[in-house]
Amino acid sequence: MLMRILLVILLSTVTAKHAAAASIESKDKLSVNLAGVGTKTCAYWLSSQEHRSEGLVWIYGFWSGLNYVAAASQQDQSKATSNAMIAAVETVCKREPSRILAAAAWSAYIDLNRQ
Repeated sequence: MLMRILLVILLSTVTAKHAAAASIESKDKLSVNLAGVGTKTCAYWLSSQEHRSEGLVWIYGFWSGLNYVAAASQQDQSKATSNAMIAAVETVCKREPSRILAAAAWSAYIDLNRQ
Protein backbone atom coordinates (compact mmCIF):
# COMPACT_ATOMS: atom_id res chain seq x y z
CA MET A 1 0.00 0.00 0.00
CA LEU A 2 2.85 2.38 0.83
CA MET A 3 4.39 1.77 -2.60
CA ARG A 4 1.10 2.57 -4.30
CA ILE A 5 0.86 5.82 -2.32
CA LEU A 6 4.44 6.71 -3.22
CA LEU A 7 3.71 5.97 -6.86
CA VAL A 8 0.67 8.25 -6.84
CA ILE A 9 2.67 11.01 -5.16
CA LEU A 10 5.59 10.71 -7.57
CA LEU A 11 3.43 10.49 -10.66
CA SER A 12 1.37 13.43 -9.43
CA THR A 13 4.44 15.64 -9.36
CA VAL A 14 4.62 15.76 -13.10
CA THR A 15 1.13 17.11 -13.44
CA ALA A 16 1.92 19.79 -10.92
CA LYS A 17 2.21 23.49 -11.46
CA HIS A 18 5.09 25.41 -10.07
CA ALA A 19 3.75 28.39 -8.10
CA ALA A 20 5.35 30.86 -10.47
CA ALA A 21 3.95 29.09 -13.51
CA ALA A 22 0.40 28.48 -12.31
CA SER A 23 -1.16 30.41 -15.16
CA ILE A 24 0.97 28.72 -17.82
CA GLU A 25 -0.06 25.12 -17.23
CA SER A 26 -3.84 25.27 -16.91
CA LYS A 27 -4.23 21.58 -17.88
CA ASP A 28 -2.71 20.47 -14.59
CA LYS A 29 -4.82 20.34 -11.46
CA LEU A 30 -2.40 19.40 -8.68
CA SER A 31 0.01 21.64 -6.86
CA VAL A 32 3.15 19.72 -5.91
CA ASN A 33 6.56 21.05 -4.99
CA LEU A 34 9.04 20.30 -7.74
CA ALA A 35 12.74 21.06 -7.79
CA GLY A 36 15.12 22.18 -10.49
CA VAL A 37 14.60 22.97 -14.12
CA GLY A 38 11.58 20.68 -14.24
CA THR A 39 9.61 23.64 -12.87
CA LYS A 40 10.46 25.76 -15.91
CA THR A 41 8.71 25.85 -19.26
CA CYS A 42 9.73 23.86 -22.29
CA ALA A 43 10.57 27.15 -24.01
CA TYR A 44 13.05 27.91 -21.23
CA TRP A 45 14.61 24.45 -21.55
CA LEU A 46 15.00 24.80 -25.32
CA SER A 47 16.24 28.41 -25.19
CA SER A 48 19.97 27.80 -24.71
CA GLN A 49 22.58 25.06 -24.62
CA GLU A 50 23.13 25.68 -20.90
CA HIS A 51 19.42 25.29 -20.12
CA ARG A 52 19.24 22.25 -22.37
CA SER A 53 22.13 20.57 -20.54
CA GLU A 54 20.53 21.30 -17.19
CA GLY A 55 17.26 19.86 -18.47
CA LEU A 56 18.89 16.69 -19.80
CA VAL A 57 20.28 15.90 -16.37
CA TRP A 58 16.90 16.65 -14.77
CA ILE A 59 15.01 14.48 -17.28
CA TYR A 60 17.39 11.53 -16.76
CA GLY A 61 16.90 11.73 -12.99
CA PHE A 62 13.15 12.18 -13.24
CA TRP A 63 12.79 9.31 -15.70
CA SER A 64 14.94 7.09 -13.48
CA GLY A 65 12.77 7.99 -10.51
CA LEU A 66 9.64 7.02 -12.42
CA ASN A 67 11.25 3.71 -13.35
CA TYR A 68 12.28 3.12 -9.75
CA VAL A 69 8.74 3.62 -8.49
CA ALA A 70 7.37 1.47 -11.32
CA ALA A 71 9.74 -1.36 -10.41
CA ALA A 72 9.00 -1.05 -6.70
CA SER A 73 5.28 -1.24 -7.37
CA GLN A 74 5.64 -4.14 -9.82
CA GLN A 75 4.64 -2.10 -12.87
CA ASP A 76 6.31 -1.94 -16.26
CA GLN A 77 9.34 0.31 -16.50
CA SER A 78 10.23 2.38 -19.51
CA LYS A 79 12.79 0.63 -21.68
CA ALA A 80 13.50 3.79 -23.70
CA THR A 81 17.08 4.63 -24.54
CA SER A 82 18.49 7.97 -23.43
CA ASN A 83 18.19 9.29 -26.98
CA ALA A 84 14.58 8.12 -27.30
CA MET A 85 13.52 9.67 -24.01
CA ILE A 86 15.07 13.05 -24.81
CA ALA A 87 13.62 12.99 -28.33
CA ALA A 88 10.17 12.24 -26.91
CA VAL A 89 10.38 15.11 -24.42
CA GLU A 90 11.64 17.43 -27.18
CA THR A 91 8.67 16.50 -29.36
CA VAL A 92 6.22 17.37 -26.60
CA CYS A 93 8.09 20.59 -25.80
CA LYS A 94 8.25 21.79 -29.39
CA ARG A 95 4.53 21.15 -29.75
CA GLU A 96 3.71 22.92 -26.45
CA PRO A 97 6.53 25.33 -25.51
CA SER A 98 4.57 26.87 -22.61
CA ARG A 99 4.20 23.49 -20.92
CA ILE A 100 6.16 22.82 -17.74
CA LEU A 101 9.13 20.52 -18.43
CA ALA A 102 8.03 18.06 -15.73
CA ALA A 103 4.61 17.66 -17.36
CA ALA A 104 6.23 17.24 -20.78
CA ALA A 105 8.58 14.57 -19.42
CA TRP A 106 5.67 12.76 -17.81
CA SER A 107 3.70 12.80 -21.09
CA ALA A 108 6.74 11.49 -22.95
CA TYR A 109 7.22 8.73 -20.37
CA ILE A 110 3.60 7.62 -20.72
CA ASP A 111 3.72 7.82 -24.54
CA LEU A 112 6.87 5.71 -24.80
CA ASN A 113 5.50 3.13 -22.36
CA ARG A 114 2.46 2.64 -24.58
CA GLN A 115 4.62 1.52 -27.47
